[in-house]
Order: sequence, then structure tokens, then C-alpha cells
Amino acid sequence: MLTPHIKAENLGIQFRSYNNPEPTLRESILRLFHHNKARCHTVDALKGVNLEICDSDRIGVIGKNGAGKSTLLRSIAGIYPPSTGSLEITGNVIPLLELGTGLEPARTVKENVFLNGAFLGMSKKDVELILIDILDFAELGEFENERLENLSSGMKSRLSFSVASAVSPDILLLDEVFAAGDASFVKKARARMLEMIEETNILLMVSHQEKIIRDVCNKAIVFNKGAIAYTGSVGDAFDYYKEEVIG
Repeated sequence: MLTPHIKAENLGIQFRSYNNPEPTLRESILRLFHHNKARCHTVDALKGVNLEICDSDRIGVIGKNGAGKSTLLRSIAGIYPPSTGSLEITGNVIPLLELGTGLEPARTVKENVFLNGAFLGMSKKDVELILIDILDFAELGEFENERLENLSSGMKSRLSFSVASAVSPDILLLDEVFAAGDASFVKKARARMLEMIEETNILLMVSHQEKIIRDVCNKAIVFNKGAIAYTGSVGDAFDYYKEEVIG
């Protein structure tokens, strides 16, 4: 079995941003005559990222909003392919990013469990073995045949978390998930999350809660304007962030 590993070389993620996605009637007519397309420019969400993460690394990802933290996790999760450079990943990845994403509102709770299980690499037989446990943990056993669109956002978040946390990952990605979910569900979810963190080979965690990163991580990365500004111990990284980035 290969050792879990992440390696990024000159990784860049670019998005296209339109200056005026909803032009006025006058602008639209002028474009017809001048054959001009909507003006746009590219935004470097990540640029020149060189990073190597090995087995047993617990990495906290620090930075202001829009610095590139979540983009990095989504790239590792396979949501954003590299625009430039390369990204190599060894091991199965479980992303706990935005709870509720990837669910199909028109399908039942039970159907969504199988669908999300398949996205996470589980076979139908694998899901069948843990279906009851997933529904019980999400407190949705009595709703298994209910269409998801009829449930509350909190119930959807519980379902999403319960499916993802039923898998033992090699690489675990967390993006502010500790703050998500119904208040009555948070304590139970935190306990399971800590179990996952203990069992996973590699952890990448984005959080604005300094205490959580200090408690869980053994290294930290500071992002600033889409690039890595600092890599080192958690304490040194927070010192750098507060002095050099926040000022």
C-alpha cells in the first residue's frame, strides 16, 4: 500500500472574472457592431504554490478571507483542476468542506446516502453495511424515504456530515466544519471529527479559530494573496500572520 502523500509544484488556479456580466442595452448593441465580447480578466486564486505534505502531517491553513485557503483544499479534493503546474495525490481524500453540497434535492435521504457514498469511493455493498449507522447518527432514520427538498438545511448538513464521516480517509480536508450544523448536533459531530483526525494519515484544516489549529495541528501554512507566505510550526506561523499579514 502506498504511503499517503500530497505534492504541488508551481500550482496555480485561475478564475475568469467578468467586468460587467449584465451589460446595459447600449453596451449590448455596441458589441454587436464591434464584435466585442464581454470584457473579462483572470484572477489568480492560487499562484506558484510549492508544497509537499507527508504521512502524519497535521497542517493548519491560515490566512485572511480570499487568501486562497479554501481554493487549495478544493483543488486537492479535485473540485478545481490546476490551471498551471501540477498536483500529485496518493491516498483517498475525504473533503468536509461545505456541508450539504453534492446532495440531490429531488432524491430521498436514502438515495442520497448511496449517491454520496459512491462519490467517496464506496461500493453499494459498503454503503448497505453502514446505512443504518449513517441514518442513526444523522438522526434521520424516520426520514429515509423523504425527499431531501422537504427537509431543513440543518438536516441536510447532518446527512452530509454523517456520510462523509463514515469513511476512514487517508487524507482529511476540513474547512470550518467545526462551526457547522445544528447546535444539538455539534457536540456529537466534534467527537467524531476528533476520531477522524486521530485516524487519518494527513490532515489539512482551514479555520479562523486559532485554538483549534493549535490543539490539532503540528505545522501551519500562511496564505496571502493566493501564495504561500510562510510555512513552519503552528506558533511561528501565527506570529508571522499577526505581525506580517495583519500588521
